[in-house]
Amino acid sequence: MSGRYDPSERRSPGIVGESAYHGASMATSEANGRSAEWLRPRVEQQGLQRYVSTIRERWILIVSLTLLTTLAAVAYILIAPKKYTASTDVLVSPVSNSDTALSSLPLIKETSDPTRDVETAARLIVNRQVALRVKHDLGLSGGPNSIASHVNAQPVAQSNIVTITAEAGSAKLAQQLANGFARGVIEVQTDQFHSAIDSTIAALATRVRAMSPAQRAASVGPDSLPAQLARLQALRSQPDPTLRIETTAAVPKTPSSPKKKLSLIAGVLAGLILGTGSAFALQVLDPRLRREEQLRGLYSLPILGRIPRDTRRGDDRALAPERLSPSTLEAYRTLRAILAASRVGVTGAPAVLVTSPSPSEGKSTTAINLASSLALAGNSVILIEADLRRPSIGEALGATGENGTGSVLLGMATLEDSLVETKAYGRYLRLLLADTSGAASGFMADQLFLPAARNLVADSKRLADYVIVDSPPLSEVIDALPLAQQVDEVLVVVRLGKTQLTKLQNLGELLATHDLQPVGFAVVGVPPTGEGYYYTAAAPTPGERRARAAEGAASQT
Repeated sequence: MSGRYDPSERRSPGIVGESAYHGASMATSEANGRSAEWLRPRVEQQGLQRYVSTIRERWILIVSLTLLTTLAAVAYILIAPKKYTASTDVLVSPVSNSDTALSSLPLIKETSDPTRDVETAARLIVNRQVALRVKHDLGLSGGPNSIASHVNAQPVAQSNIVTITAEAGSAKLAQQLANGFARGVIEVQTDQFHSAIDSTIAALATRVRAMSPAQRAASVGPDSLPAQLARLQALRSQPDPTLRIETTAAVPKTPSSPKKKLSLIAGVLAGLILGTGSAFALQVLDPRLRREEQLRGLYSLPILGRIPRDTRRGDDRALAPERLSPSTLEAYRTLRAILAASRVGVTGAPAVLVTSPSPSEGKSTTAINLASSLALAGNSVILIEADLRRPSIGEALGATGENGTGSVLLGMATLEDSLVETKAYGRYLRLLLADTSGAASGFMADQLFLPAARNLVADSKRLADYVIVDSPPLSEVIDALPLAQQVDEVLVVVRLGKTQLTKLQNLGELLATHDLQPVGFAVVGVPPTGEGYYYTAAAPTPGERRARAAEGAASQT
């Protein structure tokens, strides 16, 4: 794109303050904001794609939490005391209310609701009296309530069966408790049954003795007193007729707790749920740019270059080509080709300003390697260091100069005299470095607002095929905004995992306010896909072949 600066609006000589630019931006923000269509995303990222991207990005967190909860489940299985469960069934046969001989005895009576009869029997099984008898029979320690807490009696649906379940630390004890409570409830109920029979027999015997011989002779039938007395005397030797052990408990072969498979499955599922939930929560709260889709969700701008994450980087300083991996260099060549293709049919030397939302995002490295790649292609390139607050190009390329950007802007030196040729690229890559000493090194933040800054880009374009401007982060400081309004293209560099979304949005709003549309993004820190033959092969470039041929000819002479 071309800057929209109107030369007729040049201010009088002197330093133009940042407030003046902010004032102008407020005056034109509404009109420019409406025309900045690139601020509106082309398409919204699909929900499923966002979810998959989040899981792929946070998979380490999800796997870590899943492993953690699985290990916790394994530890629980190993540490938790083993419990064994045994069960026995008791059949409940309530007596009919029409049975006059048994209706007055403490037995389970038949009601209109069969379920209620079985529930009554279940409550009779687990009580203090039965627990005391089991404690005595098995020689157990502890109180009856403690013993009863390990036993449960539950009616079986749609039946007259009550299942007694006992849990203990050993398989044998679990069996003994289940069978002990089954026998115990029958014994307790039988004792109460026999005691009631004895009382009833004594009362009936007294009434029978008081009868005259004639009354005895007349008292016949199943409901007569002598018949009832004879029946009760026969029941005296029998157990409680309403309860009977249907099946006895066997010794359990495996522990019922902890359940190994269930615990492991629960641990894995808990880890997956916790990990996935944490991943999405962190994604919502994460203020940083994590993936390219977030860029597409903010701006309708192309991604011109994808610079892989370079493991050779040891710090955040700008890096020259010789310190980068082959795949990274190839990515910069691709960026060069795309930028060059966008200028097909356009006359004049293009000027590209490279900026970023924040420091340490790779803009200086991108500017250096883009300029180097253009120089290797046989183009004459001028690299202007406009990041006067944190200069790094000279250190990265091993170049120094007496005069720099500040000297040129202050009129202390000419542009052509201040350019420094690089050792590796000679006249194909010349640098205008920042002043690090002398009078021009002061007031760095204001030098780019001098009137001479408006001519710096135009003068550089007359001396080279390409002009690359290394700008400071415009969302942090607007030092290079005058240069951004003079260049042909603005390239925004972002780093995955580093760039903050709020600062990226601030940069977009700043550029749109001043009617500047970036040509696109260079995304730094893309996960590498591996270096193939074409990245690592030692095939010489055409320039290298010509240089080697020239060296060979010189050696022969």
